[in-house]
Formats: sequence, C-alpha cells, structure tokens
Amino acid sequence: MNLNTRPPIVAVLGHVDHGKTTLLDFARKSNVASGEHGGITQHIGAYQIKVKNRFITFIDTPGHEAFAKMRERGANVADIAILVVAADDSVKPQTIESIKQIQNAGIPMIVAINKVDLPTANIDRVKSDLAKHGVQLEGFGGDIPFVPVSAKQGTGVSELLDLILLVGDMKGITGDPNDEASAVVIETRLDKGRGMVATVIVKNGTLMVGSPLYVGIKQIAKVRAMFDEHGVVVSAAGPGKPVEVLGFTLSPEVGIIIRSAPKQDVHDDVITTLIQPEMPDFLKPVDLEAERIIKIILKADTAGSLEAIIAFLPKKVIVVGRGVGDIAEADILSAKSMGAIVVGFGVVAKTAVVKLAETEKVVYRTYRIIYELLGELGEVVAGLKEVLHEERELGTGRIIAEFPFERDRIAGTKVSSGRLARGDRVKIMRADVEITRAKIKSLRHGKDDITKADTGIECGVLFDQKLDFTIGDGIIAFTIG
Repeated sequence: MNLNTRPPIVAVLGHVDHGKTTLLDFARKSNVASGEHGGITQHIGAYQIKVKNRFITFIDTPGHEAFAKMRERGANVADIAILVVAADDSVKPQTIESIKQIQNAGIPMIVAINKVDLPTANIDRVKSDLAKHGVQLEGFGGDIPFVPVSAKQGTGVSELLDLILLVGDMKGITGDPNDEASAVVIETRLDKGRGMVATVIVKNGTLMVGSPLYVGIKQIAKVRAMFDEHGVVVSAAGPGKPVEVLGFTLSPEVGIIIRSAPKQDVHDDVITTLIQPEMPDFLKPVDLEAERIIKIILKADTAGSLEAIIAFLPKKVIVVGRGVGDIAEADILSAKSMGAIVVGFGVVAKTAVVKLAETEKVVYRTYRIIYELLGELGEVVAGLKEVLHEERELGTGRIIAEFPFERDRIAGTKVSSGRLARGDRVKIMRADVEITRAKIKSLRHGKDDITKADTGIECGVLFDQKLDFTIGDGIIAFTIG
C-alpha cells in the first residue's frame, strides 16, 4: 500500500436559491449559475479547485425538491458536506432534508451561512434554527464549524476552503494511486458524437486510458478517452480526480462503483444494476378510463435527470419507455404502438421527428424546467388538461426584433399565418427545433394593447415567463383538441 493524502470530495447541499452554485462559482472563478435554466442547478457536476498547492473536489448538488435522490447520493459519495443556509432566509424544508442526508451519510459537516452582505441577514436566527434540528454550531453549544460568507462578494470563501482542508486532514482522507482503480459514477449522458459519457470521481487507484471498467465481474467499458472539467484531455486520473470517461458499451447507473478489475464481491456498491430499456407489462390488464392512467415515454438529457423525474411523477403517470438522449423517431413509433405520449426534459425533437409525430398523431412535450414538467403532468392527471388529443396549429410568427420592458423582454413579431392571440400557448422554434413553450401574456400593436394579431401584422409579444428567444426564432400558437 502507498497511501497518500487525497483531495477531499465535498458535497454542497442546502435549500433552493440559498446560493450553493454561486458559492462554488466564486470559488472556481467560473460562471455556472448564470447558465442554468430558470436559475436552478439541475445536474450534478464535479469540479476540482486548487487551494494552496492542494486540491478540493466539489460535487455541486441540485437544489430543487425533485432532485432529492441526487442530493442524497451526493452526500453518500462525499467525504465532507457543506450545508449552505441563507442568512436572510434561514432553515427551510430542503435545509432540513439536507441535514438528515448528511447525518445519515455519517460525514463531517461544515455550515456556510451565505448572503451575510444583505441588510436582512440574521446569523443568530440561523444558528438558533439549526440548533432546533440538531446542528449545534461552534460557539453556540456545539462543535460543528461554520463560516459566514457572501458568495456574490467572495467574503469568507477563502476561509471556507481552508476549513475544508483542515477538516479533511483531521479525517485522514487517503488514497493509493498505485492500487486498482475504483471510481463512483456521478452522472451519465448520451453525446451524439462521443456516445455514452460518464462523469466519475476516482476514489482510489489511478484510472488510465485503455483500462477496462467493470461492475462486479461484468465489463461495461474500455476507457477510450478522458477529459477534466475544463474539457482538457487527460491520460490518467488519480484519487479524488473528477473526469468524463468515454468508451462505455452499457450505461452505468448514477451512484454505482466501477473498477479497473473484476470483483466478485460487490456488496459495497451503491447500485449494482445497469440501465436497460424498460419494457411495458402487456400482461397486466389496465382500465385506462377507470384509473385515468397516462402512459409516457420519457427522454432526458442525463441519467440523473431521468431518475429524479421518475421519482416524482404523479402516481397515475406510467413510464412505458425511458432513455437518455434526444427524442428519436423510434420513440414516436413506440408511443404510437403503446398509446403513449412522449415527454422530453432538456432534449429536443429534430424536424424529421416532429414531422413523424404529426403524421402518426403522437403528442410530445419538451421541457427545460423540471417543475414545469411535473406540474403539467399533474394537471393532466387531475383533469385540468387533456394532452392525449392532437395539437392544432392556430398561427405562426417570426421574431424580428427585441425590446426591453421593465425586467422582461418583448419579442417584436410578424405574424406569418393564422393569428396570434393573448392567452395562446406557443412553441418557440429555432432552426425547426422546438426549444421551449410558453403562453402569450399580452400583445401590443404600436402603443395599443390588442387581443389578437392577424396575418401580416407586426406586434410586440410578452410571454408569461422569461425565455431565451433570439431574433429569427419562430412562434407557433396551438391548441389541444
């Protein structure tokens, strides 16, 4: 054995919008937070930061409640947990959930009290509220260390990083770079040009290009290439190093331990199954009218997103097919044969797929915000929407200009066909690919508010949510039924 101190693996947990990603963002001098749809982190990311000639590996866990499983996994993979609590908001439901996950994982906790720069910050209230949930901070009757920070201004971030290294040293975190490699899978996704890609953190040994990878005694990959968090090619990854790995023939479950050598005894693996296509149970009789069951084929951009969505789907939504990657023609045909709809998260449907869906009269939906996906499916089950009917186009337009309006953006639009009306549901199209959906909140023609704009009219469109539209995007108004 050649044990060396390895970089501590740190999970960042806490309530949504308490500043977890912004804190990590400042620490690694990048800009992850602004690139997330809806301002919410929706995928687990692993990043390494250099601090005083040493390294810390961070797992940035998502904050939205639908990602509870991903947050729990982050705590279980990590050596140390950072609990982020906003000084102006104090303890919230996901804070409490995070505390339980950290305690269940049995790992050291450091509390980062964020947003201390705000005039409404109340650190004493945070200390008191944490104590009610068994988190006794230093100087407040306990021994859990804490650091007041401002993620936006950077106040206290350096002290937090130093504290992480200190706690790691006290825990005695080690790894043997000469041992057989073992790594934990943090995320998987399907890349069109590179195939199945898995983000892993090496726990022990050194992962090499050309190494076989096993789950138990089953080989699932041969490392074809590896990249660090900056996209730089690496040939070897030692203990504590996060890398993207190419070369999988089977997709490993998120949270699974993969090894460079077969191992019969896999009782310590988090999960010991591989993702396989999920087939419907044709033998079980289902009374769709009595049970109001909706069957869906679910496609997501990553395995973590797929798992999180499935965990929080309404009870009467049945997943009859699932997978990672864009919506494909095969998904439309499968939905047609099974009487299902296709639901996509963070993925797109190309022109050929859209045309096939129209021909086969298969309804599909794509989303970029998870609570919108869950909310709409919940409304469908409750009978508020009937998405099993065919979409009918009401009108189309093209965005030809953009105007600021208070905190919103108005899309200057010319109606190409039919009409656009206030209250219409619309699809935003870019190069024949649907990028998002919204509703028209209001319409203006010149200085006048109008309820409808007919073919040839130029109007200003204000949507009911902030959209990343650009000049040249198309707008399609539609109804169901």
